[in-house]
Amino acid sequence: MGREAYVAEFIGTFALVLFGSLSVTIFIPLLGVASPASSFIGIALAHGLILMVMFYTIGYISGCHVNPAITITAVALRKMEVDDGIAYVIAQVLGATVAALVHEVIQPGNGALTNYGMPTPSTFIGQNYALAVVVELIITFFLMLSFYAALYTDKVHPAASGLLVGMTLTADILIAGPLTGGAANPARALGPAIASGSYGTLWIYLVGPIVGALLAGFVYEHLLLPKKKKK
Repeated sequence: MGREAYVAEFIGTFALVLFGSLSVTIFIPLLGVASPASSFIGIALAHGLILMVMFYTIGYISGCHVNPAITITAVALRKMEVDDGIAYVIAQVLGATVAALVHEVIQPGNGALTNYGMPTPSTFIGQNYALAVVVELIITFFLMLSFYAALYTDKVHPAASGLLVGMTLTADILIAGPLTGGAANPARALGPAIASGSYGTLWIYLVGPIVGALLAGFVYEHLLLPKKKKK
């Protein structure tokens, strides 16, 4: 892989974090949506749609991981080289950081009310950190399954691949958004954490997604795919 893939990962992560984090600010304090259900539908669609758009736009260049948990799993499964994986993660972290800073410039006041879209364990799960890790693990597990099917099998038609991963993220956030913010992506949490200076719960969004993605990758490769018969 070359420079084009790293630039694509920067752009894709920037888009996901900017659109995703801004949607939190727009649908909650800015528009003052009274119904939490309406807010999370908008937030979920903003995340899912931009991931779908970027997958169709840069997927053929980099695979559109835009997520360190996906990249770490790809390296662990030997789908990509370690040096490419490191470059991907660096690009993703930079993209997420720049996106969060742009969010701060666009909406400094309203953005501060949501810590610039920073996901956090909610009162619906008693702000229980261990439970939040479990929720993030589960939703990233299913996101990784969709990525594996789209990137590493020939069973998903290219025309449907972006829809598959985008709608998986949308479903994840519809369910987990009210519980943990539904990050399913360390970069999605890291960017807003840097902009807001709020790092207290960041570890949740590192541990849960990375473990969930690794688990899904190994389950798909070793338990779901048919074993090749030895001649």
